[in-house]
Amino acid sequence: MARQLIVNDPLYHRTGPKPQNWEEWVSMFETQGRITGLWRFAETDAHTGEIRKELWNKNVVTDNGAVNILASAIANASNANPWNDILITNNSGSTTLTTALTIGQAGVTALAVASLPAAMPSGTVLLLGYGTGQTQSVTTSALAIQGATSITVTSFTANAAYAIGTNVVPVPQVTDNPANAALTSNATTPLSQYSGVIVGGGFVYDATTGAGNRNVVITYIFKNATNGGTTPNGTYTDAWLVNVASGASNATTGLFVGNYVAHEINTPMSCNNSNNITASVTIRI
Repeated sequence: MARQLIVNDPLYHRTGPKPQNWEEWVSMFETQGRITGLWRFAETDAHTGEIRKELWNKNVVTDNGAVNILASAIANASNANPWNDILITNNSGSTTLTTALTIGQAGVTALAVASLPAAMPSGTVLLLGYGTGQTQSVTTSALAIQGATSITVTSFTANAAYAIGTNVVPVPQVTDNPANAALTSNATTPLSQYSGVIVGGGFVYDATTGAGNRNVVITYIFKNATNGGTTPNGTYTDAWLVNVASGASNATTGLFVGNYVAHEINTPMSCNNSNNITASVTIRI
């Protein structure tokens, strides 16, 4: 099976030739010293190790999270809880079209889609063609429940032809310091899995000279019980870099506010007997 590569980065789609491996894509970013989080998700065959699906995404580094990172390294007292866990959930209604749209098709008020892994509230902004060079933003006009196969949207005219299988994903709308309950609030049947404290080999540091080049890559492989892990079977759409191994209340005062630093959304990836999920995040300063 050929690898399916989805890249959520307009710059990638404007360049040529396009990078085909993770390291080349990461090297495209000039951050001028700003904290930047770049995520890689891979769905791998649990038996052969072959990558079936790969997604590269520029994630959200929350404001509080950025201060947390700096205060953990540069302070008279460091954070007692290091950022050494990854949490995945199924909180976003990422899906694909099951009925195509033609270019110029007018008066579109509903999208036929694959079963939603999580609810989509009314007013959610969706991106048709997510991860490709051709996209269009549309807005839901009614609640779509988990498991729904149709999404009601504000009437629009298709700006391009969107084939069956085109990605339809909600644009991230997450507050800087969400309550724990908000991480799974859209899912009727929530899925949530922490990595637990990631071992030393899951952290790779590179002290390359120059602002925006110094980085750390954190990697963890989520597996179900059949493959030697504890991750429940299902489709996961969100991931967070966190400083807790299980659910905990957010701190509300001091420098270390919030458990959550970096957020990736709209993967989606499947964990089951045949597939593992590899989550990687690169933090650059």
